[in-house]
Amino acid sequence: MKKIVLALLVLLLSLGGYWIYSPGQKMDVVIVGGGFDGCAAARSAAVTAPDKKILLVVTEPVQSVGGLGTVGGQNFTDIRLWRGQLVTQGSFGRWFAKAGQFYNTERMTEIIQEDLSQFKNIKILYSYDIEKVAAEKNKIKELTLRSIYRKESGEVDWGKDVKRINGKIFIDASLDGRLTRLSGNTVSVGRADWPAEYLPALENDTLARQQAATLMFQVKGVKTPPKNMRIKDWEFVRDAKGSWGLAGGKDTFTSNPRVIAFNEKYGPQGFAIKPINAAANGKDSDVWWVNCLLVFNVDGQTHGRDKGSDRFPEKRLLEDLTVDQAWVQARQFLNNPDFLAALREFTVQDTANGTLYGFGDVELVRDKTNQPVVGETMYLRESIHSPLANKEGSDVDTRKKSSKEASQENNNYAVTTTETQLAAQNSSGADANNYQTRIGLGYYMMDINAFVPQDLKTSGAYDWPVTKHLRPDWEQAGGEPKNPVYLPFETLLPAKTDNLLVPGYAASISSFAWAELRVLPNLAVLGDAAGVAAVRALDERKAPRSFGEQDILWLQQQLQKMDSIIEKNPG
Repeated sequence: MKKIVLALLVLLLSLGGYWIYSPGQKMDVVIVGGGFDGCAAARSAAVTAPDKKILLVVTEPVQSVGGLGTVGGQNFTDIRLWRGQLVTQGSFGRWFAKAGQFYNTERMTEIIQEDLSQFKNIKILYSYDIEKVAAEKNKIKELTLRSIYRKESGEVDWGKDVKRINGKIFIDASLDGRLTRLSGNTVSVGRADWPAEYLPALENDTLARQQAATLMFQVKGVKTPPKNMRIKDWEFVRDAKGSWGLAGGKDTFTSNPRVIAFNEKYGPQGFAIKPINAAANGKDSDVWWVNCLLVFNVDGQTHGRDKGSDRFPEKRLLEDLTVDQAWVQARQFLNNPDFLAALREFTVQDTANGTLYGFGDVELVRDKTNQPVVGETMYLRESIHSPLANKEGSDVDTRKKSSKEASQENNNYAVTTTETQLAAQNSSGADANNYQTRIGLGYYMMDINAFVPQDLKTSGAYDWPVTKHLRPDWEQAGGEPKNPVYLPFETLLPAKTDNLLVPGYAASISSFAWAELRVLPNLAVLGDAAGVAAVRALDERKAPRSFGEQDILWLQQQLQKMDSIIEKNPG
């Protein structure tokens, strides 16, 4: 009998014995969201403070970490080298080095899980979401978490198990900004901060659309050339691990009659095909994850399971879908024979030998129930954003004002539109004010994926990308960012809550700046900083928003120890 008890005790300890759940369990750091940013936050907190109890809550109905970058199917890593260098290092840099740019999603899950498992003070809670937030005097006291599961019909619903978690510092690394919103912070939805002259009818500074979403799906039968090649507007690339990725199809999108007819017919119904990004699911795999199906009118902050409760936003655009509705409808739409017929038009001919490469012979990969294999989470490109608040409680930080003072996007967020566009090669650019409190670099293209189907032909005919048409002031203001932008510590601060850090979608970044910073490598950079900042707040017993010069210097030093890059010209 004693041997049995001892064996059970050993098992419990191997699982993290002191993490045995009890009602109202007290944690040091609670991270909501198991994507790249949430996992980076957990890792950096654990490295910095191995004595702190860290809880990572995975808010998808899965038993895997990585979120959009793994179970979501987004395995085409959106990186952009600057002077031949990857500036989004730290946690992401380690995972990227092992996985490659076009990776097997199951392998990336293993890489992240193995990385986190070395820290015994991290507990992962799978398939739970926030049911209630208890907050008092701008401070979160407790989260009520309830289990979630995906029903046979496809919607995600509440389960029966409930856990109450007390925490000291909370981190919102979610796609929907749920913790930020439910804890009472002021937020802006989608592009509500755009200058009024660029907002269509029915949209304004309190309610506006979010970028189109996508549901990633799998296919077999993609044909690639024997070596890396650029053919017309198509780029076929093998990464350092030997896995294929491709990007292209603009000519097909803009001029192929079948694709145009498809978008004309189904655009008004909320679906369209855009030029394609796709990646094989690892080296030598015939299975590819494809990013091409735009799903419009998705409100990324809403879930069907919240309807009828105070968690469901009161103000919404009438045509908006919940994330659940969008996922179910998009998966069903993939069965439409017109979709596969249009997808197969995305080919390109090698003029040297006449061979067609691309999607001409692809078939959908299907599961045991004959449903298309899709990402477990919608690829949301946008949900909500956190405006700044100064010490007097105003929603404007005056140091951010620029020549576009009338526009909230340039005076009401820690990272503004102008800062991303006009960041310099050093600390003298438009982002100079961010330098002293910098906690990382963000870099990518300013990539907007349309808000409504009409955006795809704003110029009078189908065209891609759409950024320059939706924002005619964009090119005049500087066009594509040429340099990384300094990400200030204030990016992580919500408008009100004192013990909350936000490296996820609700970070303090303007909507247009978000078009560059929304990609997973940039979010992982913010996650690293959030985890370290949480430890500093605990050690110094102060709210992150009250950090001073010495606190920021300490953060910067800790991040550099973890191989994060916080300088544009290091060393």
